[in-house]
Amino acid sequence: MGEQAFNISDENLEQHIVTLFEKLECLRKDANSGDGGLSGRVPARVEVRTLSLWKAVVAECAASFLYVFIVCGAAGGAGVGASASAVLLSTALASGCAIATLTLCFANISGAHVNPAVSAALCVRRRVSPLRAALYVAAQCGGAIAGAAAIYG
Repeated sequence: MGEQAFNISDENLEQHIVTLFEKLECLRKDANSGDGGLSGRVPARVEVRTLSLWKAVVAECAASFLYVFIVCGAAGGAGVGASASAVLLSTALASGCAIATLTLCFANISGAHVNPAVSAALCVRRRVSPLRAALYVAAQCGGAIAGAAAIYG
């Protein structure tokens, strides 16, 4: 087995590379659509028994709790003797940093919706099942209430 020379023209090579990237993109989409998507159309009776659903519900509750806790804590802590612009700035920074961090932490578990409006929109777009969306909304509301209760007692 000696060395073989590839006699491929530039246009043909370019076409092969584009085809390769298209196939990789299709594989990536197939891999990402497995958790939480409706591509498989799992019945609700089966989905409710999966551990991944309940991990995702708990993750959404925890993410909402942490988000409300961090943002309300930043607003409450900055409000003591500070100007309105300082309170606004600290709350905005806390909100942005919190949602970025929570998205990175919880995206692989539940999709990191954090907001019931996002879960409802994804349900309407058929990206998550109605069962999953309903459980997410309940968990998000519960987590947000618990986060506010932890701050304001």
